[in-house]
Amino acid sequence: MIIKLTSNDINYIEQIFNLEKEIFKSSAFNKSYLDTLIKGNNSFIYVYLIENKVCGYLIILDSIDVYEILAIATIEKYRNKGIAQELLDKIKTKDIFLEVRESNQTAINFYKKNNFKEISIRKNYYSEPTENAIIMKLEVNVNNE
Repeated sequence: MIIKLTSNDINYIEQIFNLEKEIFKSSAFNKSYLDTLIKGNNSFIYVYLIENKVCGYLIILDSIDVYEILAIATIEKYRNKGIAQELLDKIKTKDIFLEVRESNQTAINFYKKNNFKEISIRKNYYSEPTENAIIMKLEVNVNNE
């Protein structure tokens, strides 16, 4: 089941924080930033729940005419089962931007499968290890079939 978190769903933030640390290591969002995002007017979080546990999540900034994906992740046990796809499908209503590590070929392939295009490179964007970010964009008003 996918739900869009509200400020009343603060109990899920701890689960997301723990998954962030596990999946993204040193690039993980800190808990106070996640608390800010769940309470924000221009950000939102979708979670995929199995037995009331967060198995995947999507964190978005909403900038009026575009979305920016800040994070999308699935716990290892549930990868390749369509969870990230279901989460992404929830927001395909306007153009979407994101950054992805140049070495994260699995994510890049997932985004390309969803018709994202590489539009730019941010040099040395990530740390630990230092790495370029590929900026990708999905234009939803274009026939993406």
